[in-house]
Amino acid sequence: MAIDSDGTASRGSAEDTRRRLIDAGLDAFGHYGFDGASTRDIAKRAGVNLAAIPYHFGGKEGLHKAVAQHIVDEIRGRIGDLFDSVSAANENDDIGPDQARDMLQMIVGRASQVILGHPEAKRWAPLILREQMDPTPSFEVLYDGFMGRAHKLITALYARATGQDEKAPEAIAGAFALIGQLVIFRMASALVDRRLGWTDYGPDQIALIADILRGNLDAMLDAGSR
Repeated sequence: MAIDSDGTASRGSAEDTRRRLIDAGLDAFGHYGFDGASTRDIAKRAGVNLAAIPYHFGGKEGLHKAVAQHIVDEIRGRIGDLFDSVSAANENDDIGPDQARDMLQMIVGRASQVILGHPEAKRWAPLILREQMDPTPSFEVLYDGFMGRAHKLITALYARATGQDEKAPEAIAGAFALIGQLVIFRMASALVDRRLGWTDYGPDQIALIADILRGNLDAMLDAGSR
């Protein structure tokens, strides 16, 4: 197979080479972590020359960050519009507790669809979990790209709905507790399968989880408002 000057296999464009490396890196980094993943293996999975990684990404760390950015872009592409509209509304000081509660309910519904219903979410989860447990420079990509902003917005809405200060530990921890109730269904999928026999999440399963989360959210906000 002929090799181009960039070190990639001649088949496909440079953009296709980048896409295949990111796709291969997503699985390799997710399964083996940054240190355990081999660039040679990633290049083999992608069907390109090893030299394509430094050429396109500057090296292993650059590819790892590109994989993290890919996850951010995918999530933002499916929920970013809602967060943008809710963020804009949240900047209006006229929003009351009931409106904040409704916005949180909308976020719960959309986030459930993305985190549990998107076919690629199962592939994102291992890398995201690794970055929580043992952060690399790619954690900043995830945090700055979406996670930090999402948590701050949910905290602000939680505070509005309960009458708390958004900088109060109770509001920040409340937002974590709300998010965690959803994320556990993705991060602990083996346990979910063992206890419920759900090998995947279809419309009925997602609807059930979303309904439970909405009920829990109402209970949390009612308790926080006392």
